[in-house]
Amino acid sequence: MQHIALQRAHTMDVLLSLVSLLLITGGGSPHVSFANAATTNSVTPRAYWEAVLPGTPIPPAVSDLLVQQEAGKASHHVHSHSHMNKRQADVFFFRDMLRPGSMITPTIPPTNSLPTLLPRHVADSLPFSIERLPDIVAMFAPTSLGMIRDIRWTLDTCEHPRTLPGEKAGCATSLESLGELTTSLLRTSNVRAFSAAKLPVEAPGTPALRGRYNVTAARRLSKSSEIVTCHDLTYPYAVYYCHTSNPTAAYAVTLASVDGGAAPATMEALAVCHLDTSQWSLKHPFFALHNVKPGDVAVCHFLTKLSVVWVQAGEPGNAHAAAR
Repeated sequence: MQHIALQRAHTMDVLLSLVSLLLITGGGSPHVSFANAATTNSVTPRAYWEAVLPGTPIPPAVSDLLVQQEAGKASHHVHSHSHMNKRQADVFFFRDMLRPGSMITPTIPPTNSLPTLLPRHVADSLPFSIERLPDIVAMFAPTSLGMIRDIRWTLDTCEHPRTLPGEKAGCATSLESLGELTTSLLRTSNVRAFSAAKLPVEAPGTPALRGRYNVTAARRLSKSSEIVTCHDLTYPYAVYYCHTSNPTAAYAVTLASVDGGAAPATMEALAVCHLDTSQWSLKHPFFALHNVKPGDVAVCHFLTKLSVVWVQAGEPGNAHAAAR
């Protein structure tokens, strides 16, 4: 696992070199940092955010990636996809498990790195399609079969979103496209964004969090059941897959460890609950495990550290019981 992590880290060194070449102007130096990249088009990502989404704080998940960019740091982003999880049934749980006083064993895929969120003019200069997969693989060579599989899966997910009837989805490869995509899906620029800021960044190879925790609080993020969830995908730089999945309820959940010495002892995580599962597959592992059918129950799951939940700002949530 360590040699794979080292190989993946190399891809970002390649990306830094490519970005530098893209940013060279007459008489310019090839040693251009991401901070300079962000200002090449005169508007920094933070200034863009404040102009397009005034009054909306940047969620920590996104802010952390901008820090990586501004500091000129880079790391290939790797985490365990739920689509690859052999224990998918364990990822999901009933909504009433979010009631304060409940004990839950959360499955939260680990985040192993903070990828760089590229400026749009840089992201748009790089190939990003299945058709260009050979070019992308060559760009980040040497690449392992696992890396190629991850890259292909992300490209395929972005080109062919697997949505249910009524859902909408798309991918964002920059802060600018992230803001435009989410406000388009919510049909308003008056939004709020949330992320699980205090979840740790784990070492490569760390398994998904599976300790026992008590739910000490669960705050619904919005009274509205119309939200957008953006999931971080595995790719050499930051890529978000954003989608509607309505009706949905999103919660900020405070958890306290039941097991002595567990780390972290307390944490706040984000959970989303899908209120209408009638369109889900009858073969979904959760239904088989609990002997229920699609549409019978709401089904919930936790999000990764870098996932972002977007809600309409005019529908503030509350600390009511999770069953509401």
